[in-house]
Order: sequence, then structure tokens, then C-alpha cells
Amino acid sequence: MNASTLPMRSSIRQIDGLQMLRAVAVLLVVWCHTGQHLEAYHGRKFPGLNVFGIDIFFVISGFILSLVVLRNRGVPGPGVSWDFLKRRFIRVYPIYWVFAGLILLRKLHAGEIAGHNYWSAFFLLPPIHYQGDGLIIGYSWTMMFEIFFYSLLGLILLRTVRWAVPTLILVLTASVVLGSLWDIRHPFWIVAANPILLEFVFGALIAVLYARVGVRRPMGMFLTAFGVFASLWMAAHNPYWIANGGQMILINQGAFYRAVTWGGCALFLVAGVVFWSPSMHRGPARWWVIMGNASYSTYIVSELVLEFASRAFFHFHPNTGSLFVSGLFMCAMLAATLVVGYASYLFIEKPMLDVLQRRFLNKGIHPGGSGGSRSPTARHIGDRASLAPLGQGSGDRPLASAVSTAIPVDEPGERHSQV
Repeated sequence: MNASTLPMRSSIRQIDGLQMLRAVAVLLVVWCHTGQHLEAYHGRKFPGLNVFGIDIFFVISGFILSLVVLRNRGVPGPGVSWDFLKRRFIRVYPIYWVFAGLILLRKLHAGEIAGHNYWSAFFLLPPIHYQGDGLIIGYSWTMMFEIFFYSLLGLILLRTVRWAVPTLILVLTASVVLGSLWDIRHPFWIVAANPILLEFVFGALIAVLYARVGVRRPMGMFLTAFGVFASLWMAAHNPYWIANGGQMILINQGAFYRAVTWGGCALFLVAGVVFWSPSMHRGPARWWVIMGNASYSTYIVSELVLEFASRAFFHFHPNTGSLFVSGLFMCAMLAATLVVGYASYLFIEKPMLDVLQRRFLNKGIHPGGSGGSRSPTARHIGDRASLAPLGQGSGDRPLASAVSTAIPVDEPGERHSQV
């Protein structure tokens, strides 16, 4: 699906609930994909919310990246735009390339490379010929939308910073409207004009409102509860395909209904958690934050883990019709994916991000707009800032100024939100 995979430093507060939502989102997606593997082995079907987690990730991504831009007081132009995109690409591509490279080596060894063009998939771009080119990692179709979202926002920053988020909302909405008037089966337009982009718009709208009003705990708790209820109601009263995976999105079959139904549920959940801003530093709650930190790695490795682990499982437990064996399979695959995902985050993704951020982000343009390395004072101010809601009385300040104190300069609270 977002954004940094590094957890917040202890000196910086974050919206812990967003980390929890990321954990919930990746659990929902892995549960759905595990069920699909189980069906392939003729096992029992278990209830779930399908890939609703993807909608949650898209709304979170729209929220965080819009809030990051709202706080930016830099001068529009190549400097601000490249600084923004550089941060996005560093957080998305390295860990993806690691596992995409492993899969390509596997395909090469199996003689499956011939006749396929994986260049666009390697850079998470729409394929040159939609029907002819495949993905390297099957679940990475969501990343095409994330990269498009990042790139569009980067282009807007070339011309304006102050009005970047409102412009983004208008452009995405207009693109979806135009896409509804013409056939959008072309590989590029299937991404650039897809109704699923409205979920990024939902996140951006939450960011604008949050920047204005800050924390509203009673309202946030109500919206969270309503989002949970709406999600469960949707699962019970709507067809399976409404929250199906990439196929319905990439051929625009019910994508608009997906955006306004499941996307609407994600809107309420994310808005509720943002305005509620519960603290989750103690007890079992902190494990949700840990899983949220590792959610991108978990998503990226899940395809490989499920493929090999399911083969191993059913080699020893062939009785797929047993309810006990099917349940054991679901739990075992979920646990294996979470463990491998966290190991990938801890030993591969996080060290790579540490190195790349030190190497390439220390000379970026800080939110004040001046170039070069940040001064110790600027770094100190950035470390004391946070993703926390605006303080009391902030409504009297200009929006950009107020938001600039609400997010750290290094944006450690960002995470990749796409799955």
C-alpha cells in the first residue's frame, strides 16, 4: 500500500492507532489470501472481510502524505518535489526490490522469464500491454496506485505547496469522473482514472479537517465504532466481490462501488482513530504498534511465505476437509507470515532504511524551504514535533504554520500503507 517503516523515536509521539490500523489491515489481507490458498486445497471456508485491509491502507496513505504536505512551508519547485519523492521512493522500493529480485531469480531458474516483460512491474508502473505483462509479486498491484499517488503529489509540488492538497483532491476527483465517461482499460488510465483513487481523497480530506480541529475524542470514538459496525454490516449484506482483490480493480468491475462502500468504511475507521488518537504504549496494545511497523514487509513477503508454507503444511496434513485441519492451517499460515514479515522488517527493511535515510535524506530541503543540511536547531525542533493533533488555540494560526508543528521534519511517523 504510505512512508516510513521505521518506528517512531521515543522522543516523538505518533498516532498509535494508525499503527494499530495498519496491523489490522495486513492481518485482514493475509487472512483473505490464506483462505484462498486453503480453497485451492479444497479446505473449509472461514469468514472474513476479504481484502478490506487494502482500503484501509489507501485511506491511511492519503491522510499521512497529505498531512506531511500541509505542514511543508517550502517554496514550490524541483527541490521540494524531489525531496518529497525521494523520501517516498526510499521507503517503498528497496525492500520490494529485494523480494522481487528473489522471485525473478526463481523464475529465471525455472525458465519462466522468456516471453514476459517485467520492467514496468519492477518499478511498480502500469504494464505496457495490460493483458500481456504480469506482476513480479502478485499482491504488488496496489503499489501501482501508491506510486501514482506519490508521483502526482510530487508534480503538484512543482507548482504549489500551499494549495497542493486541495489541488490533489480536485485532480483525483476529476480524473475519476473523466474515467467514468470513457473506457479506462488502457494500462495507464486503469490506474490514473480508477475510482479506487477516491480512497486517497478520503484520506486527504481527513488530513485537512484534522489540521483544522485537532483531537476530538468523543467524535473519534463514535466514528471508530461506526466504522467497525459498518464494516461488519458490509461483510454480512454485500456480495463477496465488493471487497475482492486486484482483478475487479484492474478491469474496473465494481471499483466505484468498492470505493464508496468499503472505502467509506475505511474512511470512518481512519477518521475515528485519528480524532480519537488513543495511546497504545503499554501492555498488549503495543504489539499492535509493532505489527504496524512491520506491515509493509509482512505484505511483501506474504506471497512467498503462503506458497511454500502451505505446500509444507499439506504435505503432512492432507485431510483438507477436516474443520480442525483447516482451522489449524489458517492459524499456522497467519503466524508464519507475521513472524517472517517481522524478521524481514527487523533484519532487512529497517537496516536498509537506516542506511539510505542517513545517506540520502540528510541533505534534503526541510519544511522551512531552505536547502542544505538541517541545522542542529532545526533538527531539534523536528525531533520535538509530532504527528500528534494540534494544540489548543491552534485554530488561530495559519493552516500551514499550524500543521508544521504537528509532524516531525523527518516524518518518522509515515508508513507505507499499501498493500
